[in-house]
Amino acid sequence: MSTEWQLPPAYESRMFKSYTIAMSLIKSFADGDFEPPQKLISSIRDYLATPDNPKSALSRFTAQLNIAPDERDVSDDPIIQATLIIAIVVAWASSETENRFSAFWKLARHSRWIENFWVDAALIIANKDTEFKSVILGLADKHFNDAEKELLEKHGMDPENPITLDEIWHGHLRESYTNSSSWSWVKLLANLSPNKLFELMNFMQSPILLNRILDSPEFDRNLELWEHMTLKAPVSFESDGSWQGGALLPSLIRHGGAKIVHLGDSPEHPPAVLEPHIRSLLTRFVDTLAQRSDFEGIFKRWGTWLTRQYLYFPIRAPSRKVILDSQDIFWALAEKISPSSSKSISKMLDNSWEPWVYQSMLALLHSKMPEQFSAPDVKNFIKEWYLTPTDWNSKKGQQLRRHTDQYHANKPNTYACRVLGFSIALSDDFTNHWLKMWKGSVVLREILEFRPVYQISGDWKPADASGLMRTLVDIGLGILDCTASDQDALEPEVAPKSSALFQALWDATTEMLSIDIYGDDFWALMQQHLAIRRVRWTVGALKSPENEYLKLLDHTATPSSITALKLMRSNTSTFISLLPMLLQNNVTKEGLRHLLNEADVNLTELALSAAKYQEAPERKFKILPHHVNLIEELA
Repeated sequence: MSTEWQLPPAYESRMFKSYTIAMSLIKSFADGDFEPPQKLISSIRDYLATPDNPKSALSRFTAQLNIAPDERDVSDDPIIQATLIIAIVVAWASSETENRFSAFWKLARHSRWIENFWVDAALIIANKDTEFKSVILGLADKHFNDAEKELLEKHGMDPENPITLDEIWHGHLRESYTNSSSWSWVKLLANLSPNKLFELMNFMQSPILLNRILDSPEFDRNLELWEHMTLKAPVSFESDGSWQGGALLPSLIRHGGAKIVHLGDSPEHPPAVLEPHIRSLLTRFVDTLAQRSDFEGIFKRWGTWLTRQYLYFPIRAPSRKVILDSQDIFWALAEKISPSSSKSISKMLDNSWEPWVYQSMLALLHSKMPEQFSAPDVKNFIKEWYLTPTDWNSKKGQQLRRHTDQYHANKPNTYACRVLGFSIALSDDFTNHWLKMWKGSVVLREILEFRPVYQISGDWKPADASGLMRTLVDIGLGILDCTASDQDALEPEVAPKSSALFQALWDATTEMLSIDIYGDDFWALMQQHLAIRRVRWTVGALKSPENEYLKLLDHTATPSSITALKLMRSNTSTFISLLPMLLQNNVTKEGLRHLLNEADVNLTELALSAAKYQEAPERKFKILPHHVNLIEELA
């Protein structure tokens, strides 16, 4: 079984070949088959006792190994450099290791070879010399204590504003540049005393130092080290998802998940080679987390975070041929959750964006694993929209604004709102649920209608009310799509409920068009979305007269297709841009011409208007030549 995150390199670079040669000599030293020249060791001891310029000293030492100094550059000769590294570490370990560390470290800082390989030589000696082992473990301990003290003094830790899970999941608590100063010490402890490394990481207060360690080549390479740390980390989550504040476990989870996704996007190996390796890593990653006693709580919180990412990016770009992404990790984790797991969820989520995303996560889980995960309870979600005039400026209003943080519906038909709508559509009473939310949000509409520019608090502005109303109506559109689009699977008795929801959404959009000065193009676009769906029902009913559901939906939904088109004519640019969209939604040109004639649309006049709009700034009206051409063709 592999102990490495990565596969062996597909090709050997010059650097990799040099590394292999140097390590082969260090291995010979470990096996007792190689010893550096005693004269060189003696010269290095003299330097460590009375150090001079480290750069000059390295030149002197190298000269002793260069048998042909005038013929070649040995600064990158792996054999000579490995010999020098072994000799330096042997001399340093021979006596006064701690006192001579400063002189030794200056040599290491002036040679990338020494900096990268001294640990390999030191490990060989430390495994044979307990005194040297004790000293370098103490030096490692001092390094991390000093590093943390420096970072805490520089960045500070505010007890009133402790680190949040969000900040850990994001992985942003790190330096703006790569800091490799701790990497050799990480490698030393990982190989010499993993438990010591764990203790240091577990009690670290600085998330920046913790991420510096996780960014090290040792953690980048060593899968077994990650597994060891993850299994050993103390319990951090309760079964309801409450986080106990420890940063180590969530940091390790973030690191492991990001590592798998990153490796799955690697172009170095062909898919036939890479995919089995990545799938194996995913299995080990999930199995490791599932062994923990707090796995249930881990899933509730990190699963919510992974769902958040999915809601943002539900579709992979066609150009990205990745083996897996965060959603594959999510579903692999979900399979490990027991059907008898606790359904309770921590109140801790209420103070963040998480509750709505968690509700969306439960809906997605139920859609794929209905026997394992029940449909989410949406009662509290609906109650959140019941606002009195005083609620908006109180804790309840603040909480609602926090919960909608991930649902910025600047344009209709967002995937995030559709999934949230799906969680409500799972209920038989979906129309009444949405109507309750709409009626409960009257305070928001009053703000927009009567005090659209009046700000009485530093915590919110009237535009926030507009954002919430856009989100609410977009959620309604999501419910509609989940209950009125899959006609073959739905029963005819569902149609009246979908029809009532459509009418409510149309009326809501019409009202918001007249009162919301912050909505930009949102409400006009929402009206287009509703009109497209309404016309599709009419066209579908005509094409499939045997479909009782479509017939009932078209018969009961108001306004009718013809009336909807008539109502939209007042906004000419929006109406013009709607027409090509109808063709993209299975409406034929002949069918569209018939609908427009029924709606008493004068196509000749509309073509003239379209030509004028096309001459106007494109960013304002977005009318292009194909809009004009279509109307002229229909006329």
